Amino acid sequence: MVKLDVWIRVIRAKFFLAGIPSVILGTVIAWYQTMTFSSLYFLLILLGIILAMAGCYTFNEYFDFKSGVDTAVKVEDMTPFSGGSRVLPEGLIQPSSVFKAGLVFWLLASVIGIYLTLVRGWIILLLAFAGLFTGAFYTSPPFKWAYRGLGEVLIGITYGPLITLGSYYTQLMTLQPLEYVIIPSLIPGLLITAVIWINEFPDYYADKKMGKKNLVVRLGKAKASVVYAILLIATYILLLIGALLQILPFSTLIVLLTLPVAYRNIVIVRKSYSNSQKLIPAMGGTIFLFISVTFLLALGYLLATVVSI
Repeated sequence: MVKLDVWIRVIRAKFFLAGIPSVILGTVIAWYQTMTFSSLYFLLILLGIILAMAGCYTFNEYFDFKSGVDTAVKVEDMTPFSGGSRVLPEGLIQPSSVFKAGLVFWLLASVIGIYLTLVRGWIILLLAFAGLFTGAFYTSPPFKWAYRGLGEVLIGITYGPLITLGSYYTQLMTLQPLEYVIIPSLIPGLLITAVIWINEFPDYYADKKMGKKNLVVRLGKAKASVVYAILLIATYILLLIGALLQILPFSTLIVLLTLPVAYRNIVIVRKSYSNSQKLIPAMGGTIFLFISVTFLLALGYLLATVVSI
């Protein structure tokens, strides 16, 4: 019998934080706009997103193993943040079991999506289908987005706007005013793209060898390190523009407290993009940046609510 810790590695539970911050952000923006909050709908969409992520991660494990990508990663390029869970290459579980688990997770996520559609409106179905279409086929055929240079963009859209909009709509049953939700949702979208982006550096040679032509492979590490910096800088530019145009409350500028972390990450990536082990602090730092920025953004909305009372 497969041990619980092996399954925790397969579903990559530690990466569930990739979806949770955007759920909180969308919910908090809805509260800021109308002082409306349903704990039931919040918990349901949170559970649905976690199940969808588990389905996505297990599918990625299965199809990356089948394609040979995971087994092609060199020892010196392995990091805690890239190269998959290593469960399948280590023979700790049957590939078919991982695939079946992915189907179960997606089925359960779909059940929640259908229920929320029935009680909150068809927009939920549209957003859920878009998330399913991008997540389930990230590495799986026939689309294999990660192999076509589309994976990074679609992950950014899914974990940024789609989840934020879905959480907001579940609370209010409207997406209006749209620009007041879209603009802040792009901030976690840019940062989760940066997380995926930097995690592709250690897998560069394995991905290139096995035909996984993501954008880092297509650009090369040197140019990709520049794009990484652009993603981080664009996050703060968007924040400032949103605040100046009064689309975001000025209290969201609390996010600027994370600038030293962003600067440190950029310096490390520019200097060490060719050394996987030296990139590890920046890889962890990018995850921290995504989580802290999104939570601080949500906190900024809450602070604005308190001030306005």
